[in-house]
Amino acid sequence: MSNPGQGASPTRPAEIHTQCGRRARESSSCLTTNQTEQYGLSRGGEMMASQDSARSNAKRAQIQQGATRVFLAEGFAGATTDAIAKAAGVSKQTLYVYYRSKEQLMVDVLDSLLSKLNRDHAVLDSDRPASTLPELRQTLTDLAYEVLEAVSGSDYLALARVIIADSPRVPEIGRLWAQTITTSVRPLVTELLERARDYELIEVADLDAATRLYVGGVLTYFLPDGIVAANGPAAAPDRERIEQIVDLFLRALTIT
Repeated sequence: MSNPGQGASPTRPAEIHTQCGRRARESSSCLTTNQTEQYGLSRGGEMMASQDSARSNAKRAQIQQGATRVFLAEGFAGATTDAIAKAAGVSKQTLYVYYRSKEQLMVDVLDSLLSKLNRDHAVLDSDRPASTLPELRQTLTDLAYEVLEAVSGSDYLALARVIIADSPRVPEIGRLWAQTITTSVRPLVTELLERARDYELIEVADLDAATRLYVGGVLTYFLPDGIVAANGPAAAPDRERIEQIVDLFLRALTIT
């Protein structure tokens, strides 16, 4: 009589063994040993990658915070890699791992700061009424007041000075000016005036000229009064003064 073990192939290490019972095997509802190991390795790899990414993002943010203080205080020419590394609390070697050049770091820093400032103020996000003359007056007054409040902050003024001063040295930061409130407010004003014209509240053939008349008048409090003020930035005008500017503007456009 043959041995019951005879005829059965010995188990090879490379063979796949299931971790479930017969019923589970028949339903194909369980993982094999190899699959379980592979799944564990995959999950472990994902967790490690996630942790590495989190550490990398935290270190990049740390560098940006330190570099922001240095760039806003010293500008591009005055900001040394030694000063940036010290302010960020990292070594110069670590700094170069994340940023290959001072130009690249400056663009990243200013872009991030500008995005944060715009989010904090959100001047351009709301839908503003302009279907009647009192509504248009109120909207233009509110908009001017909010814009001047936003750009009169010390961080925004410092950012604008750096962009203006260092664009010739780092041309790529020149594009950031188009993202500032001072520039991006113009399309909003044009849209408001176009709606007011459609409602026959104002009479204007050249919307671009009218927009520049309004924006330019308001932003004289930002440039030159804020940017190049010798004794510190001038405070934003009070609401009554802004209303006077808006009234003069509308008087030139209102249908009589």
